[in-house]
Amino acid sequence: MTRPMILCLVGTCCVLFGSAVALPIFTLEPKAGEWTSVAQIISPSDMQAKAMRLLEGVAILWNEGERILALLIALFSLVLPTLKLTMLWMEVVLKEGLPEKWALFLRAVSRYAMLEVFLVALTVLLIKEMPGGSRVTLQAGFYTFSASVLLSLMAAHWMERSARQN
Repeated sequence: MTRPMILCLVGTCCVLFGSAVALPIFTLEPKAGEWTSVAQIISPSDMQAKAMRLLEGVAILWNEGERILALLIALFSLVLPTLKLTMLWMEVVLKEGLPEKWALFLRAVSRYAMLEVFLVALTVLLIKEMPGGSRVTLQAGFYTFSASVLLSLMAAHWMERSARQN
């Protein structure tokens, strides 16, 4: 694969990742089983459907005292993907490529790429298993996030393959 094609792929990954951070990842429709109608009268705002974005989710967890979980999600869903995309971009743009220590770091970060999608999917799965019939609907942010991760894995693979051939 040529350098301009890889550059286009990495650019697409960046746009998709930016969209994933801005768009809702999922929507939660809370239910309380047979008590749903009562709960809607007592606390209608708590029974409203809520669209959840990645940054909002991290902030909510942090504010509710779940700091370790907030840090893990922020690390694997925001920080590492940003670092990875930055390094992929630099690898393509710099004519001589990344220095060896940064290339090793990029390979190490790439190994954890699917963990980002796993964390989001696990969160959705946990919410789907809540009692009372609560529903979770995946939104565009989940799909753009997943596409960004998969395309960045492909870009990293093609760049490494290209480097070996040269």
